[in-house]
Amino acid sequence: MTANLTTGSPLKRIFLFSIPFLIGNLFQQFYNIADMIIVGRVLDNMAYTAVGSTSSLVWFSSGAIQSLTIGFSVVTASFFGAGDEESIKKSFGAAIKLSAIISVALSLVCTVFARPILELLRYPADIIDRSHRYIVWIFAGLVATALFNLLSNMIRGLGDSRTPLYFLVAACVINIILDFVFIAVLGMDTDGAGLATVVAQLISGLSCVVYIKKKQPLLHVKKKHFKRDGALNRRLIRVGIPMAFLNMVLSVGGIIMQFVTNGLGTLFVSSMTTGSKIETFVTQPILSFGSAVSVFTAQNHGAKKYSRILEGSRKTLLMCFAWCIIASLLLLPLGRVVIRLVAADVVDEIVNNAYMYICINTILCLVVSPLVIHKNVLQATGRTFWAMISGFTEIFGRAGLSIVVMFLASEAVAVIDQQTAFFIMCFASPLAWLFGFLTILPDYISLGIGLKKKIKEEKASLSE
Repeated sequence: MTANLTTGSPLKRIFLFSIPFLIGNLFQQFYNIADMIIVGRVLDNMAYTAVGSTSSLVWFSSGAIQSLTIGFSVVTASFFGAGDEESIKKSFGAAIKLSAIISVALSLVCTVFARPILELLRYPADIIDRSHRYIVWIFAGLVATALFNLLSNMIRGLGDSRTPLYFLVAACVINIILDFVFIAVLGMDTDGAGLATVVAQLISGLSCVVYIKKKQPLLHVKKKHFKRDGALNRRLIRVGIPMAFLNMVLSVGGIIMQFVTNGLGTLFVSSMTTGSKIETFVTQPILSFGSAVSVFTAQNHGAKKYSRILEGSRKTLLMCFAWCIIASLLLLPLGRVVIRLVAADVVDEIVNNAYMYICINTILCLVVSPLVIHKNVLQATGRTFWAMISGFTEIFGRAGLSIVVMFLASEAVAVIDQQTAFFIMCFASPLAWLFGFLTILPDYISLGIGLKKKIKEEKASLSE
């Protein structure tokens, strides 16, 4: 099943296409959250903190693979929009080879250096061993992560955003079941949760293989489609690598935040872990709209329907703003209830800190909306340079504020206490979003001017 997004109402097409993205992204996040909840209730609160505190490292590795494969699928989607079936197959074959090489290399490096990384990040002594048991499995399973993300993103690139969702939902259920089997029945610790996640990812990836074989002839590749094509490889790398690199750069800011928070103690680590996990449910709809408008833009760019790109990006941004308002109205009064549902046996101080974090980040999620939408449109049209540079400016915002806080809260200076330091840290992500948006805004304006010029030229040629 495929879907052509070059016809029909842009608002309706993007909204309907984004729904499976949203549900899928929520379930993707639920992998780690389910691990946190289950280890917290079956084991103890330290296990909950140990697993949750690795989120930035999961983002660094798994998120890089996900972004890489999204970039590859954007290229394939442009061929689909242009109706070039042979190029679809060639780009898929090349993407398989590149994804395999990159995921194996990243998995080996991260697995070998997992423990030194945790020590470098100042993980508290009471959670570092259990954090390592969990994250080493996530690192080792990056090939399974690449398998699912590449195939599911390719399926989405052809306009089918529902089928990958079905596989992902099933895999989440399997993940939860295996969490209980490995931890409650077999007596494993946090490593059981990591192993369950990898097995679930592998199952969802293999499910995509079967589906493609039976239902997606456009992705049926033969030996000839794996032949080296320098121009095609460069095009895939030009789009995919900057997106993966951007994710890794952004995650460095999160890792530095984790480094600073680790120095504040386990209580604040647990507060940040809980607050940031709930924040993902606020930002996931925005990211889903971004993924949908990326495929929409890629297809319409390939079909040279430039007016639809501008209209689609404007209306997607309005949908993001509407969601930010809804999220604020829901979480501000109900935030503490949600925190106690996610976290196991937390003290009031953790609840209050986590609530403060989600209030600040939910209200200010209006800033991340134009960043996500405009960046996805730029990348889908092949303009990756300033989108990549924005990653560095986001680091400057997120990491810069974190380093200032660490300095002010250090024993040598001690201008602020730990509670004040945590409060300031809550603004790190919104500040990063603002810096990132200001970086890409001139390039997005330039893109709009260029597309409007092409639209006028087309209208002039038709009138002649």
